[in-house]
Amino acid sequence: LSKLFLAAGNDNNEAIRELLHRVVDLGIDFKTSENVSAQGQGMSSEREHVSFTAMPDSGISPDELVRAYEEIASKSSNWGSPNFLGFPDAGNNMAGLAAAVLTPLLNQNMANQDICSPEATFIEMETIHWLREALGYPKLFPSCGLHGLPILPSKIRVLVPAVIEHYSIRSAMGWLSLGEQNVIRVPVDNQFCMNQNALKRIIDEQRDQGNYILACVAYAGDSRSMRIDKLDSLAAILQKEDIWFHVDACHGSQLAFSNKHKHKLRGIEKADSITIDPHKVLALPYTCSFVLFKDPTAHAATATNSDLILNTQWSLGRVTPFIGSKAFDALKLWSVLKFLGKSEIEENCHDIVLMNDSDINSCMMAFIPQEVQKYCFQNKTRLSDSDLEKLNKLNCQIKEGIRKDGTFYVHGFPLKSCPQKQLVDADKPLYVLRTMNGNPASTIDNVRGLLNKIEQLGRDLFVQTEYQCMGTDAIQNRLQSVEEKLNAGLHRVFGSDPYVAVIYGSSALGNNALLSDIDLMVLAPAASTDRRKELESMFRAAMDAEGILIDAEVPFEKKLLVALPLAKRAAESGPPRDEAGRVLGIRKTPGYLASDEMLRRLVFNVLTSPNRVLSASAGGANTFRELEETAGRTLVELIRAVNPGRAETSDDFVALACSDGSRSGEEYLGYKMRANVLKKLAEIYRDVEEEDISP
Repeated sequence: LSKLFLAAGNDNNEAIRELLHRVVDLGIDFKTSENVSAQGQGMSSEREHVSFTAMPDSGISPDELVRAYEEIASKSSNWGSPNFLGFPDAGNNMAGLAAAVLTPLLNQNMANQDICSPEATFIEMETIHWLREALGYPKLFPSCGLHGLPILPSKIRVLVPAVIEHYSIRSAMGWLSLGEQNVIRVPVDNQFCMNQNALKRIIDEQRDQGNYILACVAYAGDSRSMRIDKLDSLAAILQKEDIWFHVDACHGSQLAFSNKHKHKLRGIEKADSITIDPHKVLALPYTCSFVLFKDPTAHAATATNSDLILNTQWSLGRVTPFIGSKAFDALKLWSVLKFLGKSEIEENCHDIVLMNDSDINSCMMAFIPQEVQKYCFQNKTRLSDSDLEKLNKLNCQIKEGIRKDGTFYVHGFPLKSCPQKQLVDADKPLYVLRTMNGNPASTIDNVRGLLNKIEQLGRDLFVQTEYQCMGTDAIQNRLQSVEEKLNAGLHRVFGSDPYVAVIYGSSALGNNALLSDIDLMVLAPAASTDRRKELESMFRAAMDAEGILIDAEVPFEKKLLVALPLAKRAAESGPPRDEAGRVLGIRKTPGYLASDEMLRRLVFNVLTSPNRVLSASAGGANTFRELEETAGRTLVELIRAVNPGRAETSDDFVALACSDGSRSGEEYLGYKMRANVLKKLAEIYRDVEEEDISP
C-alpha cells in the first residue's frame, strides 16, 4: 500500500509523477476547450433521477482512475472558455494555476505558523499587505484579543441596498443566529446606489425602535449590475452615525490595480472592512478570498486561542473565523502579483470589453421583440404584468437553451428597478440576461457570438409561443378587433335570451402589448349542449381569424358556457376545504381539471379577479355584479376563518389571499401577483368592510 503514497525513498514515485502529468494534461485539455460544455451536457445540477453506487470493495488502476476523471471532465462546465461570459471566474491565470498545483503538494496548514506553515504564513501576510496598499489601507497586520457581545441579538440590524443585495449577508445573519429578518433593505436609485436620504431616515427609525445597527453594507461592483456605490459620501454618513461600514468589493477590487479606473473606488479606504474575491477578478482557481480591516486591532474580536496548536505569535488560525486547518490558498494570489506585477494586471484591466453604463465589465440585456418595443413606444405605454410574465419566461428559456447547447454561457435572473424605464415600471421584475467577463481570452467576437445566439434563440422561441403583438399600425389593435367579432357572435348565438359574457385573465388588463389567448366565460340560465356547441364554434372562428391561441387547460367546452345556478353555488361556497378548514390544492390531473369542482373554483376566481363585461342582455351585467359581491363576501369570510385574527387590514387580507405561507398562485387560490389582481382583492376587502360597519 505504501507505494501509492508520494514519499522519499518510494520506488513508485516516478509512476505517481506520471499519473500527475496525465491529470495535468487532462486539465489543460479541458481548460483550453473552446466550448463551455459538451453539447447536451449543460451545466444544471438538476437531474431527473439521482442514484449512487455502493462504496467499492476493491480499488482501481491508475488508468481507470484517469478514465474516471475524463468522464467527470466531460460533464463539467469550462469557466475558462472564452465563450463563458456569465461570470468572471475564469480560473485560467498561469501563475494562479501553477500555485494551485503546488499548494496541495506543499500541504501547509495555515492554522499554526511555528510547525505547520513556517514560511507560508509570511507569504499570506505579505499578500495581505499588498492588498491593503492597493485599497488604501495602512500597511499593518492584526493582533489578537477577545470581546463579548453587549447587545441583545434580537435587536441587531444590518443595512443593505435593496434589489442588488447579495445573499451572503442574509446567510451570515442566519448562521450567526441573528436572524435573516433583521437585514434591513435600503432603497436604491436608478443607478443601483443607496438612496442616502432613505439611509439616514432608516437609521433614525431603527434607533427610535431601540435597535442596534451592527453594520451597513455597500457594494463596489454588485453581482447584478456591477455598479459601484458612492462610497465616499456613504463613509461620511456612517462615520458620523458611528456605524461599521463594510464594502463588498469581490468584483470591484480589480479596479484597485488600475490607475485609469481606480477613481471609481474613491472612499473605499474609509470602509471599516472590505471583502475581495481574487478568484473572481484575477482568473485564479477556486478558492481565494480575503477580508481586510481598516483597523487591524478590530480583528481581535474574532480571535481565539488554544494551547493545542494556535498559541504561537504568528498563527493565523487564531484570527480566521469558522476555520481551523486552512490551506495555503494565498499562494495563488501571491504568485499572480509576483509573476505579473501591478503594471501587467493594470494593462489587463484596460482591455476589458465595456458594453453598457456599468462601472465594471458587465452588460445586462433582455430579449424583447422589436414589434413589442414599437407598440409600447408608439402607444406610450409600458409592458403590463402579463407581458412581463411572458417575456420573463421567454428570457429564462433563452438562458436555458444556451446552457443546453453548451457553446456559450450567459447568466440570468429577475431584476427590479430595471434601468430601461421606457418599457418597464421601476417596481416590476424583469428577467435579464447578463454577461460579466473576467477572462482576458474573451474577445468582442465571443460577445458578438453570444448576442447573435440570444437573438436567434429568442426569435425562434417567440415564434413557437404563437404570441400575437397587439399591432402597431392598425387603427384598432388586435384585441379590439377580436372583441368586436366576439360581440357580434354572441348576439347571433343568444339573440334575445339572457346572458352575460365576461373577459378575464391577462386579456382583461386592456394595456397588453402581447396577446397569448383570450379567456371568455359566458353565464346563462342554462347551458344546453346545442348552445354550447354553437358558442364554441363561434369562438373558435373568431380566434382563428386573428391567429390567437385557445387556452384549454380546463377543457374549453367546459368553461366557455356556465349555467347561472352553478355560478351562484360557486360564489356562495368558494373553493373546497378539508375537514380542518384548509383550502384544498388544485390537482393538475385531466380528471380533476375537467370536474365540476374545478369549474366552480374557476368561476369563483373569475368573480374575484379583474374582469370586463364584454356583452350582456338586459340585466345581465347587474346579475354578474351581484355574483361578484357574493363571491367577495365569501372570500373575505374564508380568509378570516382560515387565518383568525390576522386579516385586520386590506394589506393583510391581500397577502393572505395570495399565499398561506407554503402555497401561492395556482397552488393556493389561484391569484397571480399582478398589480391589478392585488388592487381588486384590496377593493373586495374594503367593500365587505364597509358593508359590515354599515347600520
